[in-house]
Amino acid sequence: MSAGRGSSGRDGPTGRAARRRRDAHDDAVTRQRLLRAATRLFSERGFGAVTVRELCREARANLAAVNYHFGGKLGLYREVVENALAGVRDDPTIDVPDGTPAEERLRHYIRTYVPRLAAPRGRAVWAQKLMRHEMTDPTPLAPWIAQEVILPRVRFLSEAVAELLGTDVEDERVGRCVVSLQAQCLFYLPNRFREVAFPGWRDTSDEAIAAAADHIAAFTLAGIRRTKEQPPCPARRSADKPPHPGASGH
Repeated sequence: MSAGRGSSGRDGPTGRAARRRRDAHDDAVTRQRLLRAATRLFSERGFGAVTVRELCREARANLAAVNYHFGGKLGLYREVVENALAGVRDDPTIDVPDGTPAEERLRHYIRTYVPRLAAPRGRAVWAQKLMRHEMTDPTPLAPWIAQEVILPRVRFLSEAVAELLGTDVEDERVGRCVVSLQAQCLFYLPNRFREVAFPGWRDTSDEAIAAAADHIAAFTLAGIRRTKEQPPCPARRSADKPPHPGASGH
């Protein structure tokens, strides 16, 4: 028997096992290169503005690699988004002990959320960039992203606001208060235009951001107290108006 054909030779069981290990390693390396390239390109330019050819060139991968590893460009994008949002699912903004009063739940949300928006760290940086592209040019993943990230916060805020108003989440005043609160928080997202056009427009120190969060909380709670003095808005439903997200159990 030729030594090259033996059990320990290049074409024997040992050689085939070594090739499989090498191929698996090469596949894993290529997959990670694609994920790194896709994270950067999708975050910078959005899903629609990036081609498979560009992704493969950036990752030094064969054109067929995206289909092989992810089933296509959308599959690759989904994995990028899942990785970026992994830290968001265990959301500290809505993590409060059972029985926490509604006012404290809102204060906790704002005091936790505003610093995360104003000074994102780690995967939150990529998540913010991806979300900005989704807001302006939604992909087929938009409903899934809303289900995973946005609706849990909407429900949390809606329940707290409804409790403070002494009403239920379908009262339209609840939705307006939630939108008002969110808009104030989202103002503190990094904004290149403001930073260039109005240099020094804000102090991004921890103390300044904490003071801004306390102001938003006080302003919001005062507004809710004033809103409570107004008569409830009847819930209006029609075929072209879906239920308020806060009322959804999903």
